[in-house]
Amino acid sequence: MKLDFNERADAKPSWLNNFVADTDKLWKYPNRQEVEALIAEKLNTNTDNVFLSNGGDESIDLLFKMCKLKHQSILLPMPAFSQYTHQLSIWDIENIVVPSLDDYSIDLEAIANNLKPNQWLIITRPNNPTGECLSEDNLINLIEIAQVTGTDVLLDEAYIEFYQDNSKLNYALKYDNVISLRTFSKAYGLAGARLGYLVGNKNLIQQFKKYAPPFNVNQISLQLAKLGLQNTNEVERYCRIIAVNRQIVFNFLKSCEIDVFNGKGNFLLFNLNSKKKIMLSLFMSKASIQIKSTINDLPDSVRITIPANITTLLSALKTVFKPEIIGFDMDGVLIDTSESYDLCISETVLYFTKNKLKVGKISELREKGGFNNDWDLTNGLIKQQGIEVEFDEIKNKFQQFYQDFKVNEINFLTNKELFSSSYTTAIITGRPSNEARDGIKQLGIKPNYIISADDVKQQKPSPEGINWLKNNTNKTDMWFIGDTVDDMQAGQASNCVCIGIGKNSENLYKSGADIVLENINQLEELL
Repeated sequence: MKLDFNERADAKPSWLNNFVADTDKLWKYPNRQEVEALIAEKLNTNTDNVFLSNGGDESIDLLFKMCKLKHQSILLPMPAFSQYTHQLSIWDIENIVVPSLDDYSIDLEAIANNLKPNQWLIITRPNNPTGECLSEDNLINLIEIAQVTGTDVLLDEAYIEFYQDNSKLNYALKYDNVISLRTFSKAYGLAGARLGYLVGNKNLIQQFKKYAPPFNVNQISLQLAKLGLQNTNEVERYCRIIAVNRQIVFNFLKSCEIDVFNGKGNFLLFNLNSKKKIMLSLFMSKASIQIKSTINDLPDSVRITIPANITTLLSALKTVFKPEIIGFDMDGVLIDTSESYDLCISETVLYFTKNKLKVGKISELREKGGFNNDWDLTNGLIKQQGIEVEFDEIKNKFQQFYQDFKVNEINFLTNKELFSSSYTTAIITGRPSNEARDGIKQLGIKPNYIISADDVKQQKPSPEGINWLKNNTNKTDMWFIGDTVDDMQAGQASNCVCIGIGKNSENLYKSGADIVLENINQLEELL
């Protein structure tokens, strides 16, 4: 699902199924008058007040070109659509950029105080990226102050069809100093056709036409626009669906205590701390859902386009923000086993090979995956030296050493509240059952489920233990927390949010981690 560019997210409009290009007209230069007449009829005006452009972007480009050639200035409230800030970066134009208020809403007072003659004020309604929609009273007040000061207004209404509470007032036709920019890319679902239009006072429209190429829109796009304008009922129905879905997603995010903006476009913007933002972005990517996680001047923000079918999106959001189950590996996550299990591995290898392991050999093999059970890992290290030993011998010797070394185990976990919360909690470990229960007793926790090496046929990276848990609790939204490649692969295979623990973040991310924490006690930042 492509939910990062605010196009029509699910599929093409149904009325496009009936579209057949009229190729007989392709040998002629395009004539946009028919489509401009249809737009004028729809808006109850005449064609002198309408100008078709190559997407809304061409109209924006023409505005900046015109300002440069006519020595006009730009007044741009922030936050703003990136196309406006991009144009400011490439055109040497006098400009005033008005910072937003702390809540990212535009500063109406500062805008009014910076209006002046021979200037263009840019207002986007609903705004991109926040979705803010100025009230009618505030907008009219700005327009009328601008009229008095000699300022023209570009009213970018690319998302206006999704604002279901809007009045039918067309400001560009009521006020001589206003040009309205609209597009076929959003509500009409024709982003690939690259067609937008301007509506407003014919004298202002004429200025834009003056700087545009004579044949700036193509024949096929004109045919598509004509068909779209003949299917406005379907377009309006689609916009109503998006508005309803937008409210559903908004309510869900609010229920998660997320700082979400009550936008009126076909998208929602919300803020997350850096760890949650990384976790959401990577999990969504694995779920084949593209979201906008890099937004100019808004480093904490994420923007998601609202689709007509929100089932997949809501499911992914619930897994990330409202897990029903939290599963934990034990060793290396909740308990420090570097002075117990790792020593058992070293001593067992030394016993059978007479060679002391080099520093880092245990973690090196463990990070390759496939050795979640430390008996298997020990066997693998012995085989690396060309020595074959019966597995039961390795296991028995390992357990002998463990009786001596387990007293060295210390707890990583300090916040036991993680296991007394409203979540279903589970330990999914490669330890045998008795040792898993010893670890739980040592930690002083009461997980709802314990899945040990004795409870599964296949250990991690097999997702068997996780899948058993999901099936037997009838819960699907789960986080799994581990410190190895095998843990991450098991979590990913069972569609969990995968949380890695440890300093080797690169390897954990490559193995499927959605976020890597230095230690388990940082989990609170995600919950």
